[in-house]
Amino acid sequence: MDNPITERTPLVIAAEIKMITYQTKKILLTSAIEIGRHLQEAKAMLKHGEWIKWLEESVNYSRRTASRLIKLYEEYGPSFPEGSDSSNGTPVSHLTYIQALLLLGLPAEEREEFITHNDVGSMTKQELQQALKDRDQANQAKEQALQENQLLKKGLETIDSTISELKKEHAKAASRPTNPENVNAEAQSANNASSAGNDPSATTAPFTHNLKTERNSDAYIKYVEKCDACCKTIADTFFDLTTALTNLAHIDPNLKEEKRKGANQLIEYMAETIKMWPPPKKPLRVNSGYSAG
Repeated sequence: MDNPITERTPLVIAAEIKMITYQTKKILLTSAIEIGRHLQEAKAMLKHGEWIKWLEESVNYSRRTASRLIKLYEEYGPSFPEGSDSSNGTPVSHLTYIQALLLLGLPAEEREEFITHNDVGSMTKQELQQALKDRDQANQAKEQALQENQLLKKGLETIDSTISELKKEHAKAASRPTNPENVNAEAQSANNASSAGNDPSATTAPFTHNLKTERNSDAYIKYVEKCDACCKTIADTFFDLTTALTNLAHIDPNLKEEKRKGANQLIEYMAETIKMWPPPKKPLRVNSGYSAG
């Protein structure tokens, strides 16, 4: 039984033209790779300074064209059998000449995965250019996110370190012995605190700084300036803290919450301390059993 003859229609003819065009583009790539192999072989034989002259006189190629063909051979040669236009079934072997040129910008170790993932073989030149552009933008965004993550980690480590140092200073100050003449006053303060019972207004007095008394009548000026400078530093640092927490919320919400709680504890401690700072001075306790000799 004879095979039926396919009816010749414009649709069938268009499909045949597309197939011939595709095969021609593949043959062009295979031929370009083979030319690149020959060019590399000739370049290795020529003495220094003879390469450009040989290209112009022997094959009528520019240096740029020759370099591009050699690059095609170096990057794609292993995927194409030497001296043959048949494919070996790898993703690279299904590329056209233009597609192979556009993909030269990708690292060799990423190229095959990109070809498979994006079905490059069926893409037009414009579609491939857009896919490469999207890839570059995604990589840039990823790199930026990694850099921001590193900055956040560094900032959070600084916050953790600051909190730890403040806790250490608090512990040291709390255990620091007072001046001898104030021992009775401290004891009286402790008695008053214990007698307060469950009084919600009773709080533990924060540590003192044991500062020397200022004799200069203009000393207040430098301390006012110091207060203003410290408030600005705290405000700037708080802005950096909230910025870090905002970014961290998009990267790791659980870690953000952990750091938020730690920062909140520090802020609450600072707020409670500043409400009663500096602690009131206690009068010296007078020993009622004392009598003049």
